[in-house]
Amino acid sequence: MRQDLAVNLVASLLAFGVGWLGRALVHYYRTRIPAARVWRLDRGRRVVMVVGESGGPSSAYPKIPETDALAAMNLRQFLSQDLGLHEAATVRAGAFAMAADAEENLVVIGGPVHNRVWTLLSDRLDPPYVFRRFPDEFRVVCVESGEEYGESDVDTATLVDHAIVVLANNPFAAGSRLIMIAGCALLATSGATQLFARGAIRALARTYDTTAPLALVVRVESVGGYVRPPEVVAAANFPRAAANRTSPATRS
Repeated sequence: MRQDLAVNLVASLLAFGVGWLGRALVHYYRTRIPAARVWRLDRGRRVVMVVGESGGPSSAYPKIPETDALAAMNLRQFLSQDLGLHEAATVRAGAFAMAADAEENLVVIGGPVHNRVWTLLSDRLDPPYVFRRFPDEFRVVCVESGEEYGESDVDTATLVDHAIVVLANNPFAAGSRLIMIAGCALLATSGATQLFARGAIRALARTYDTTAPLALVVRVESVGGYVRPPEVVAAANFPRAAANRTSPATRS
């Protein structure tokens, strides 16, 4: 009787162990590997999220736009869940220190209106999609074809916006990662971060070559306040920028 009980106990423990190991392997291959292929972080360096700020350079009390703060929160959550990375610093664009931060893994949130670090890095990368100012708005423009993507009202309840998402090596440190996310308007900045959510990041890793610098134009649609999953409407790989390690020891 005792022998049978011991055998059953050992069998149960083995079954539990095999089941736990199987679930862990499935999680690793379905979540950890695709996320690692997209993020491609240098785990020896920090992750620094650079968010925009409103109020202008002369403002004594600059504020972080709510959409930028939400985007940073989303990305920190995805990093924690999928890669087990629980620490990511967040700095305002005006507090970004070249000497301390330039060679880290950088996540730049918010475009040229509120985040001057976007302009600094975009100029060094020369991506195929850029923001251009029009009389009443910013639009995403394809450098080669001139095709434009912007914000529009489809009807009284539906708003469409577009964002640029860039995945590249940090031009100040070739081993570090640079990710840039910004919308023409506020909606797309936070909405585009859902590309890094668990299911979407698998599709991203499977569909695109993330070993080379990659630029995406992402469509984000809000219907009656419900933000639908983002959709990539244009994508292109582009040449890698040469790393420049001689960063000025001043604030940018």
